[in-house]
Amino acid sequence: MRELILGIDGGGSKTAACLAAVDADGEIEVLGEGFGGPSNVRAVGRGHAEINLNVAVDAALGAAGIRDDTVAWAVLGLAGSSLPDVQAAILGWAGHRSLARQVDVVHDADPVLAVGAADGAGIALIVGTGSVAIGVDSGGRRAVTGGWGHWFGDTGSGFDIGRRALAAVADAADGTGPETVLSERVLQRLHTRNPREMLQRLDHAVDVHREIAALAPLALHAAEEGDAVAAGIVDTATSGTAKLVQATIEKLGLAAEAPLAVAGGIVCSNTLYRETLLRKLAELGTVPSKLVVVNRPVDGCLLMARDRLLQARA
Repeated sequence: MRELILGIDGGGSKTAACLAAVDADGEIEVLGEGFGGPSNVRAVGRGHAEINLNVAVDAALGAAGIRDDTVAWAVLGLAGSSLPDVQAAILGWAGHRSLARQVDVVHDADPVLAVGAADGAGIALIVGTGSVAIGVDSGGRRAVTGGWGHWFGDTGSGFDIGRRALAAVADAADGTGPETVLSERVLQRLHTRNPREMLQRLDHAVDVHREIAALAPLALHAAEEGDAVAAGIVDTATSGTAKLVQATIEKLGLAAEAPLAVAGGIVCSNTLYRETLLRKLAELGTVPSKLVVVNRPVDGCLLMARDRLLQARA
C-alpha cells in the first residue's frame, strides 16, 4: 500500500514543496516538486507566507498530476515556526486547505539534522537569509542557538553580510574606511552611481530585508578574489556562526567531534565560507567528525514524514 507524504521547506528567501509516495517497505518515491517565495511568517507576514505556501504546494501537486488524493502526513520545516502564534497560523492555514490528515510544523533546522545525522544526534546549522543552530543529543535533548531575526541577531547570515557590505561602501565613500571593490559592485546592483542614493534605492525595494541579503554573494565573491574588506566581512560572519555551533555543543555537552549538517544558500553555495567556518570552529576546539552539506532540506521533511507514517502504521 502506498500513501502520500508532503515535505515543505520554507525560509526567508523561498519555499520548496515536495510530494512523495511511501510504499510498504518505507521507500520514498518523489512525485512532484513546487517552489514559491518566502514563507517565514515573522519576516513577510502571515498573508504573504500563506500565498507562497499555496503556490509551492499547488505546483508540487500539479507536477505530480494529483488533485484529490489525500496526503497522509505533511512535515513543514519553516523558519520562525518555533513561536506559538506562528505555529497556530500555519496549522490554521493547513487545516483550511486540508493539507494532510496529519500535519507537523517543525523548526527549520530539524529536517537538516534528519539528513545530516543518521541517529538524529548532532548539530544542524542554517545560514541563509538568517542563521540558527540546533543541536540534539543521544537522549533527545534539544538546544537552539541564534535565530533571533535580523534586528538584533542572524549573525553571519546573508542579511548580516549584506548589511556589512553596505556599511563598507558607506565607509569607503566617507573616507573613514578602506577602498573596496564592493563599492562598484554594490552600487551596480542597486542601479546607482551615487553611494548617497543607496538608502533611497533600498527604500523602493519590495522587500528590503531580502534585497540586503541578496548583496551577500557580492561580498563572498569579492572575498574569493582577494578583496581585503570583503575577506574581513566573511571572517567576521563565520566567527559568528562558529560561535552558534560551539554554544550549542556546550549547552548539550556534546563531544567536540559531533557531526555537523549545514544548510542555507550562504553556507551551501560558497566553499570559502564553509572552509573559513571550519577553521573558526577548530580555533574554538571543535572539529566535526563529518560535515554534511544539505542542499535540499525538503528531503529531510520527507524523511521525517515517512518516519512518522511508519511509526503510526506499526
